[in-house]
Amino acid sequence: MKKIILFIFVLAFPILISCSRSETVVTPVPQTGYAISGVKILNSGKPIQLIGANAFHSFGASSAINDDMKSWNLDIAREFIGNIKENPINGDAIQDSNGSWLHSLQKIVDGNRLNNRITILCAFGWDGTSATLFTGKMPTQTTWFTDYKTKLQSWAIQFKNQSDVWLEVWNEPYRFDRTDGYTDDIWRNDMNEMVANIRNTGNKNIILIPCAEQSQDESVLINKGASFLANKTNILFDIHAYEKWLLATNINITSRLDNLQTNNLPVIFGETAPINAGVLMNPEFLVNQLYNRGKSVCAWTWKYDENDKDALLTLAGLPNNTNNNNWGTTFKNLSSKARNP
Repeated sequence: MKKIILFIFVLAFPILISCSRSETVVTPVPQTGYAISGVKILNSGKPIQLIGANAFHSFGASSAINDDMKSWNLDIAREFIGNIKENPINGDAIQDSNGSWLHSLQKIVDGNRLNNRITILCAFGWDGTSATLFTGKMPTQTTWFTDYKTKLQSWAIQFKNQSDVWLEVWNEPYRFDRTDGYTDDIWRNDMNEMVANIRNTGNKNIILIPCAEQSQDESVLINKGASFLANKTNILFDIHAYEKWLLATNINITSRLDNLQTNNLPVIFGETAPINAGVLMNPEFLVNQLYNRGKSVCAWTWKYDENDKDALLTLAGLPNNTNNNNWGTTFKNLSSKARNP
């Protein structure tokens, strides 16, 4: 599975990236910029479209990586935070209990902001081990849920006056096959609890809410999305497009996107890639459809490794097209286009 491969990468990544202790600190932007209105993402009242990638700056917030992302014209870095328990919010990098060097969230944000990128801080794992990765888990049934909410509140307090920092409450909750007893009411209750946890701090930034079945099933949004949005502001639903999307027909994909639009649901596709559970897929039709509709999308993943079919780059920094339906070039071509909000 993608997430197991990811964990191996996380352990290896600190070897490749040196620990920098001198990142530039940037003055936070005022709380005026980004908002959600209807199905649109706005910046200072104007609709925008965003193209981004999932990134690992927690392990190395180096300017070289940031500069490469800038050359791809990327608007968002959706940041993997895999050791929420220990990842510092401010200050210098620290070495965690797993031996990895973790850069502070504020320095990650500062590095992205220098290149005019929005940062999505996403909770991927509790303590940096594979056992506590959030994917596939029911939030309230985890042993760390109460402690996690405390950490999430600390994130909300830190970034409540920085509108280019968006918080995603959980990465890929609930099992893909619903054998954990999932119901849409459980989703609604869990997401309401985590949104309230953030809003109680005074943070008004955009919050990302994952959908069901490890974020691949948008039916919960059709069923509960409108009622969930009632009396809330700046909520953006996150859909992940792997097998349940990319192995569907083009007609099915088009119909599902139409349904989201008809129901006036603000969505971003926070992950898509050609490999997830081992089957080679082709995201090209989907990402082109999203572009043409003015929707925003983030690729999995910003990584230099031609041996990883999901990696956008080779070790040499070129688009990675190795046995992956030309994923690197496909996404670079997309990100190079003028935005189409």
